[in-house]
Amino acid sequence: MQQPNTPITMFRPITMFRQLTVALAATLIAAGTTQAATLIDTGTPDGSQFATAVDASNWVAVRFDAAEPWRIDGVAAYLVGANAGDHFALSLYQDAPDLPGDLVASTTVSFAADGWNSAQALGWQLTPGHYWLGVEGLDGAFNAPSGGLVMPGATAFADGSQHGAYQAYAGLQFGLQVTGAVPEPASLALLLAGMVGLGVATRARRQTKR
Repeated sequence: MQQPNTPITMFRPITMFRQLTVALAATLIAAGTTQAATLIDTGTPDGSQFATAVDASNWVAVRFDAAEPWRIDGVAAYLVGANAGDHFALSLYQDAPDLPGDLVASTTVSFAADGWNSAQALGWQLTPGHYWLGVEGLDGAFNAPSGGLVMPGATAFADGSQHGAYQAYAGLQFGLQVTGAVPEPASLALLLAGMVGLGVATRARRQTKR
């Protein structure tokens, strides 16, 4: 269950070109020219491997690729062992590369029961690129079961000995589901044409200034 009225904090100024690209994607999505999609689904852990501890000092993250503009609406993590009302964060990062970099957005989730615990109505807009999604304990102690999962990319782990910094950790598994929307094919073509036009206009403006 998502904590009510939880703010989504945005960080790091981005270039005007990226802002315009996000604006174009958002316009298409707002206009309804999208289709609902399951963006990431690792599957449900079968418990055949050791669970990973997730708490205020131990975090997990996985890298994924957005090949087209995404709107992330819901994120669910499969966690067990905590008390109802304990909290964890779902955090979106830019790629550093090869490790989580700058924080893009984050939301706090209240643990309800063993199994899938999710945040909904996020509305996170992503341009095509590489990102990381982290599951990070805030209070309480969680376990992330593993086994039988298909991770979308490289994984990383942060613990207290690294002062909260993520380190590469091959073979890490934890249950994750991400849902949202992507542009319909015709809308995607329109978006790409708009991006090309913006690029040409930006280049022409720079040459004029010279």
